[in-house]
Amino acid sequence: MQKRLISILCLMLLMQFSVFAKKQHKSSHKKHKTTHKVVHHTQPTLTLDDVKPLENVWGIDVSHYQNNINWEKLGQQKPNFMFIKASEGIDLKDSKYLENYSEARKRKILVGSYHFFSYKSTGKDQANNFLSVAQHKDSDLLPVLDVEFTKKMPQRTEVVIELISFINTIYEKLGHYPIVYCDYRFYKMYLEEHFSDKCKLWIVNYKEKPNCDWAFWQTTDRLKLEGISGYVDLNMFNGPITNLKNMLYYTVNNSKTLN
Repeated sequence: MQKRLISILCLMLLMQFSVFAKKQHKSSHKKHKTTHKVVHHTQPTLTLDDVKPLENVWGIDVSHYQNNINWEKLGQQKPNFMFIKASEGIDLKDSKYLENYSEARKRKILVGSYHFFSYKSTGKDQANNFLSVAQHKDSDLLPVLDVEFTKKMPQRTEVVIELISFINTIYEKLGHYPIVYCDYRFYKMYLEEHFSDKCKLWIVNYKEKPNCDWAFWQTTDRLKLEGISGYVDLNMFNGPITNLKNMLYYTVNNSKTLN
């Protein structure tokens, strides 16, 4: 009887230890998950009071994501320039492009067109899609190639080849190299070797002024303007407004390309 009682007590102690160990493991796992939690910092909302129009040469970029813009209200705020999305990949054409382009020009806002680059098709095919929809009139801003990181980037060599293909196609047809929109890390990894003396840079950096030779700087994506529902991107030009003339498109014929 005594031996049986001792066995029962040992079994009870073993069960209690097992429950305690499981609780400790769960607690440790929760701590581990908390340690690796990603913290997202929200940017402050900006208005024209933060832009200082008399000191800054500023503009915005828009696409169908801005929905129906109230152009009367937007025009009264007099952005110095505007970039408008025209296309993406090999077949997407922005549904608001022609309307946005026409309304901006009507209000004598310097306007340029941009293409969002996809890694699923060739640079040449994408350039042809862009050229099929984008308007390029004398005194417009130069065309823009928007290139960004994705979760699964192709091999570096493949990316560079297709970017060269896109840029060469634009240059052959328009006689101008496009402005390239990207962040500084992307520029260093894929663009610097081949494009540093050809394409002007439009750098996105929401933390600080870019540490490179930039023409345009996207400072935030949380600008509030009358006439636009939600937020819009704010961009600064690097120089006085008279220097914007160096960023303008004009009709030329040229056959030089990148190697």
